[in-house]
Amino acid sequence: MFKNILVAIDGSPGSEKALTAAVDLAAHYRADLTALSVAEVPEVVAMVDEVDELRESAEAHFRKIGEAAVEYARSRGVALRSVVLRGHAADAIVRYAAKESVDLVVVGQHGHSRIARFFLGSTSDRVSEHCACTVLIVK
Repeated sequence: MFKNILVAIDGSPGSEKALTAAVDLAAHYRADLTALSVAEVPEVVAMVDEVDELRESAEAHFRKIGEAAVEYARSRGVALRSVVLRGHAADAIVRYAAKESVDLVVVGQHGHSRIARFFLGSTSDRVSEHCACTVLIVK
């Protein structure tokens, strides 16, 4: 049923649950599995140097999360590819899923920012609304 699964990870407890579910599904369906992290940089920063420093720091943080996801999947007998992109999380997930012909996106119900979720809506809500493929939201 599913041949190409994408799981969104950000290091939050919700994304850890999503990773667990995605690894189980990939093992069951013998599907390709990719973990995607999105490094979001705040809109307002004082100087260009600060932007570069924030991007590098965020990307390094998400690379470590991706490495841990690869190890977890490997311990369960599943190969996982980790990707880090820059941008807005929901938009990047939807675009990546379309570009890579993903047939299942797995996301946690809640990521890190409760304040942003209150004002802007959650990433999982946006992904499920705009993604062309099946979306599994893990609680």
